[in-house]
Amino acid sequence: MTRQARRAAERLLAGNARTVRKLMLATGRDRAPRLPDIVQIESTNLCNAKCVFCPRDEMHRRQGVMSLDLFRKVVDECADLGITHVRLHNYGEALLDKQIVEKVRYAKTRGIQEVGMISNGSLLTEDLARGLIEAGLDAINISVDASGKEVFERTRLHLDYDTVIGNVRTFVRLRGEAGKRRPRLILSFVRQDNSADEQRFIDEWRQVADKIHITDLHNWAGTLHGRSDVRYPCYRLWQTFTVLWDGRVSLCCADFDGRNVLGDMRTSTLAEIWNGPIYRAMRRQHLESGGPEICRSCDLPKKDSPLWVRRLV
Repeated sequence: MTRQARRAAERLLAGNARTVRKLMLATGRDRAPRLPDIVQIESTNLCNAKCVFCPRDEMHRRQGVMSLDLFRKVVDECADLGITHVRLHNYGEALLDKQIVEKVRYAKTRGIQEVGMISNGSLLTEDLARGLIEAGLDAINISVDASGKEVFERTRLHLDYDTVIGNVRTFVRLRGEAGKRRPRLILSFVRQDNSADEQRFIDEWRQVADKIHITDLHNWAGTLHGRSDVRYPCYRLWQTFTVLWDGRVSLCCADFDGRNVLGDMRTSTLAEIWNGPIYRAMRRQHLESGGPEICRSCDLPKKDSPLWVRRLV
């Protein structure tokens, strides 16, 4: 499909959101016909930063680090089910987990093809970078969001720009010395009405990073601003599975406070939860009325192509 045809299809589908929802209900898509593409394992919800566009003050659930035993249980089930993509983050700074290298290594030894994480980069010391490289991490996405010290430290509070940039460059050097092409380095930039800064960021890092990821700021399920006018179904209920550090399964990455719990990996299996009664009821609610409040307030689906729904056919 050409880019032009793809955009035309997206416009057509987005304009027929109600029809798509009714079709999904009629064909029983409250039951996911396939396993999740991505299992997101929250290694920790602790964080050493306070970014101006992050609603951490609105998170009231207990904070902690996932035990190694629970992590192994989740990864073992992913491996046995043939799930190939695992991310070791959700709502926190993954590198605060002292066992993060061991967890990466375990996931790779169990045959998980793609193990990735998002980090703010402030704790990516030389020793830790070397450990992650040797453990087999496939990708690390470092959120920079600025092309210089002043903007960075004004928005990413409690972090030091020079430290983060130094860590990024050390990581690239160590990966080169190891003669490896992985972990892939992704550098992220969130737009905040700063187009000039965005272009400087791209110019500075395009020859260093494997990928530059530019994204618009979303509203964290209505926590930051306003309500959403999104009516198209969100892929996250059908293609992702989010395990909080304590084993509870939350609605998605935007449900950072764990308000909608769909199961518990400490007492159930991934397969039991994925198409269990609570998950299916949540999908039906999403299709019938837009979902719980967190879905009706969220503008994340605006960032997604509606063509994902074809994968359910």
